[in-house]
Amino acid sequence: MPETGAVTETGWIAAPEAAQRLGVKRTTLYTYVSRGLLTPRRRGGESRFSRADVDALAAGRRHPGAPAGVLRMRSVRSAVSEVREGELFLRGTALADLADEAYDDVVDLVLGPGDADSVEVPAHLADVPRHRRLPALAQWAAATRPDVPVDAAARGLVTAAPTVMGGSPGPTASALFVAVAGRPGRPSEVAALNTALVALVDHGLAASVVAARVAASARSSSYDCVVAGYAALAGRLHGAIAPAALEVLRDHLEPHRLDAPDHRRSSLSRPADAPGQAPVPGFGHWRHPAGDPRADTLLARVALVEGAGPVLDALEDLADRLERRPNIDAALAALTLACDLPDETGEVCFQVGRTTGIAAHVVEELGEVPLRWRARDPEG
Repeated sequence: MPETGAVTETGWIAAPEAAQRLGVKRTTLYTYVSRGLLTPRRRGGESRFSRADVDALAAGRRHPGAPAGVLRMRSVRSAVSEVREGELFLRGTALADLADEAYDDVVDLVLGPGDADSVEVPAHLADVPRHRRLPALAQWAAATRPDVPVDAAARGLVTAAPTVMGGSPGPTASALFVAVAGRPGRPSEVAALNTALVALVDHGLAASVVAARVAASARSSSYDCVVAGYAALAGRLHGAIAPAALEVLRDHLEPHRLDAPDHRRSSLSRPADAPGQAPVPGFGHWRHPAGDPRADTLLARVALVEGAGPVLDALEDLADRLERRPNIDAALAALTLACDLPDETGEVCFQVGRTTGIAAHVVEELGEVPLRWRARDPEG
């Protein structure tokens, strides 16, 4: 098991993240390189930058060449998760080493041992679409339980998730499978869904985490902070991209898609970044040019599900055509189709899995100066 902080790559970040931290385009980033303001090094076929140097430049009064009036945010570092050398680590432990651990045990790893808040599930939530029930439960709890510690709130939501989805309490992975599928899952199916939950726990400062941390900085209640995270997670470019990735994979599984060329199929034969072509949902990830480790981990478990072969073959064929590796959204689509689960399964898994990561980030943010998420005028 890797030791926390033992890998020296921790202080180096890829070009997209460096540009994001600086609030500039990648072309501007390389302008800084040409001016000697940043010195990259090549690692694994890509340029990487010293996080310390990037943060120091970001902390300056004004970025050289940046347009006046741009408001910049502070750089934020977190110990919840980290990507280094193509691997995702949760609290210093590689995802590959956690993939077969029970999701409930990973919750303890990320949040520390603790008790769950007793969240009552109102009967009226049965009328809410399944992929909206957990956020609705969190919002209801925010109105009735304002003084609950955030780790207890998160555990309460995770514990209640199978019930709010229409099932019964139990170990999260198996109980959630029954709730969404309407049947007990085979061991391989439950194991795959469990791995999905673990893989989705955290992925750095994603939009949902930032939203929750902003709420925490304003000292919102625990459940309100989680609600803020869920609201961002519902975005079509974040947790709610799963249905689009599912449609792409399902279309490719149709017999006529594999046998008869058409304009849609020919469009999939070009790289995802070809001129005038939008990225295909489920393929490629700016943070993982060599492949999303979350997808690789989940797809390895989906491969053990009986009958998953055609789904995985279609996924691989798509990846070859697009010249882009599947990301976590495509892996969730494969899980959904291989296990014959409802279309909203990907979104539900994202919510349940990410609840733990959101709470861990809120705990971190509560240790910071309040209201620190304020943009600063570079001229001020």
